[in-house]
Amino acid sequence: MFYKYGRPPFFASKTVGFAFLGVLFFILIPFVSLSEAAPTGNLAYAVNGFDENLGRFDWNLYTTAIKGTKDFRAIPLNIKGMYPSWGPNGDILYFIQRDAGHSNVYSVNPENPKNKKLITPSAGTYRFLSVSPNGKKLAFNGWTIDQFPQDNQIWVLDIDSGEMEVMTAVVHMGWPFSFWGMSWSPNSKQIAFSLQRPGWLDHLYILDVETKEIELLTELHKDFYPVWAPDGQRILFLRWNREFDTFCTIDVETKTIETLFDVDKATGYWADWSPGGDYMVYSRWGSIYLYEFATDETEAIVEVGGTSSVFVITWLRDAEILPVEPQEKLVTTWGNLKQGN
Repeated sequence: MFYKYGRPPFFASKTVGFAFLGVLFFILIPFVSLSEAAPTGNLAYAVNGFDENLGRFDWNLYTTAIKGTKDFRAIPLNIKGMYPSWGPNGDILYFIQRDAGHSNVYSVNPENPKNKKLITPSAGTYRFLSVSPNGKKLAFNGWTIDQFPQDNQIWVLDIDSGEMEVMTAVVHMGWPFSFWGMSWSPNSKQIAFSLQRPGWLDHLYILDVETKEIELLTELHKDFYPVWAPDGQRILFLRWNREFDTFCTIDVETKTIETLFDVDKATGYWADWSPGGDYMVYSRWGSIYLYEFATDETEAIVEVGGTSSVFVITWLRDAEILPVEPQEKLVTTWGNLKQGN
């Protein structure tokens, strides 16, 4: 960031000049510091790779600490699962694990990944897990083992009581539909989600948790994976196009859409905001990228390598570095990349 300093008039005294520059210097320091501040926190994400024990490909959970360093590492938790979502304090990581044809929501302390806890009272087919910012509720979509795919709806689970409540009543019209992502608002009162509609379109909606009223955000497009910004004013999402996909943001109040950049088809699967909303991370095949809104620059920060792919990234706000020792070294690169590469 560059600043231009105006020269004082030639008749100004040196004392006044130095005083003015001194005041200006102290005023500008915070802005310079903010612009140069590195993002912090911890990432959790699912990596698709070959499981030797199962003899097939499966999803496994990884974390990466971001603490003002470029030495980022993909650290395996040695837990199979998808849709990781941080609890607000960073001492709990929620995720969905599928076994014997059914799935459940579990929680685990990342410092002791072996002690996982079952959360859902009933098994089923669940996807797109999201923890409310106040840490009291979980949101996900799916159906229980006593239901059919046509009964696919959004559920909210109270973490303290363990009770699950159906929040939507979408009419299936004889064919199973799909949800494609959901995210809590910062005040824990609303949920943004994507729902497939007739004509193979996917629209974005906002659900009021208290009234269960639903507001339409986008239409006539295929819009996926909404993620609410920390300021509560914007929602990040991925828009499908015929030749490529595009990351966009939408203003919740005005519904104004701003396009960010394009990514290869079916590779920019998921994204999340930084704590201050000035960065975002997203996945592309087996890599995680960091995008800075102010500079419009993109850099690769983690590469899992091989034929693995990364899906569903959640960014924990300003947590301590996880004391989990890495069990394998993975390539980490930082390079200037062109948008859309």
